Amino acid sequence: MSLLSFTRPSVQTELDRFFKALSKSSDSIETISKSAFTQSRRKLKPEAFIELAKSQLKYFDNHAPNKKTWKGCRVVSIDGSLLNLPQTEEIKKEFGAVSNQYEEVVSARCSFAYDVCNELILDATIAPRRSCEKDLAVRHLDSLNPARDILVFDRGYPCQWLMGLLNKKGFKFCFRLSTAWKQAYSYMQEGGNDKDWDLERASHREWGKLKTYGLSRKIKGLRLVSIKLSSGEQELLVTNIVDREKFSFNDLKELYNLRWRIEEAFKILKKTLHIEHFTGKSANAVKQDFHAKVFMMNMASMVRSQGVKTKQKASKKYQYQANKTQVLAKLKDFLIDIFCINRLTTMIKQMLSILHTRKEMVRPGRSFPRNATSSRRRHKIINSKGI
Repeated sequence: MSLLSFTRPSVQTELDRFFKALSKSSDSIETISKSAFTQSRRKLKPEAFIELAKSQLKYFDNHAPNKKTWKGCRVVSIDGSLLNLPQTEEIKKEFGAVSNQYEEVVSARCSFAYDVCNELILDATIAPRRSCEKDLAVRHLDSLNPARDILVFDRGYPCQWLMGLLNKKGFKFCFRLSTAWKQAYSYMQEGGNDKDWDLERASHREWGKLKTYGLSRKIKGLRLVSIKLSSGEQELLVTNIVDREKFSFNDLKELYNLRWRIEEAFKILKKTLHIEHFTGKSANAVKQDFHAKVFMMNMASMVRSQGVKTKQKASKKYQYQANKTQVLAKLKDFLIDIFCINRLTTMIKQMLSILHTRKEMVRPGRSFPRNATSSRRRHKIINSKGI
């Protein structure tokens, strides 16, 4: 349980806080050293947190009273990010490293299948730095349901074999195409912003994947949608959702915009939960920390969506919702009370009463310009506060 509450402070500091909270009803405080903790955690497999997360999601699916959907479907965004890791030989051997003219960076690639409506990580993977993000996306499919899920992908994912595989498995999908898809962009320039399309583009490097999965070199029954952004850029979406009566042009525009919430999830993982401040220098410790943070993020989302209701007062112009960082912070503060004290209901009510006073305004339609300059060795301002 102590791993669930660890954030940025040193391991010894977090251990002392944990045992102080655990011993608050006694006259003395007993704690352990970070060396003893390191030796004990070697016996704990990261799969323990994975199984906890599965049980957590199963309980939510069966019992949550306020589950959200989009047009009756669960919208799942799949995306990945890079995590900087501790510089040790064991971790370097497990996850790999890349070098530039300045330094060698040990890092891993992580991938989420993210329910954007309920803000839940349905499946999470951490893999070597040079792993293919498309292959990681395929790993997520076993935990998803083609009967109710719509998968949404950014520009790094479109390829013929992945679209063909999703079609074969019965998934609905929506990809944003990069400007490298010249055939699709040329087709849309002929006129119209919502057109039917058949894809036959496989490059030589895709033939192996097509053969592996038993896929055809031509995908019929696709739909291309061209959206002009406020910046003047053309956003081109390809999908196999061809029912224009149920899913209009504006619906697909809204669908892809929902994908942005996975970017917010990665920001919380890195900036609020400080995932890159790992609590150990072994590959096992990295995996433990990663999956423990995933469990905590899901628990915070469940508390926020099921326990703290979003309401709009008659005297207010906008709706108000619980602050995400505050939910994580209070969950950390009440974690031991919730799991180790018999007054479970009382503790949850106390936590929720505080969170009801920690709401923030929901401002729809906000956008911020992106700095297009290189980020190499540039000082990055941290606007998000940690816990």
